[in-house]
Amino acid sequence: MTDEQAADTVRRPIPVTEWVVAALGALLVAGTIGYLVYLATTRDDTPPDVRVVEQAVHALQSGWLVEFRAVNAGSQAAAQLLIEGELRGPDGPVETSEATIDYLPARSAREGGLIFSRDPRRHELRLRAKGYVNP
Repeated sequence: MTDEQAADTVRRPIPVTEWVVAALGALLVAGTIGYLVYLATTRDDTPPDVRVVEQAVHALQSGWLVEFRAVNAGSQAAAQLLIEGELRGPDGPVETSEATIDYLPARSAREGGLIFSRDPRRHELRLRAKGYVNP
């Protein structure tokens, strides 16, 4: 064996910084696994709880756009969530519009828009979630 080969086979001690980085990585992995186990065992199983809130109204060339935000406070997701907007006057409903949100995860929000031919600012606007399917 040559001196060069012998030098390559000599074990060098592992630097302290490598031990520190390895310990931090192991701690992060263990913490993540612990957190996921905690969520899986303590999570409440409430159905989707959707609240729809008006964000803004914009005039368009072909009508009026009402931007909305749908917030799911439940612990389950909702798919094909149907959002309805209704303009009401003194004599009852004047116009309705609907939009579908493909997927609304648990404890999250999505935004969308409803288009009306009448000015929503001149009527009472009611927004609500009408229905969903389980994903």
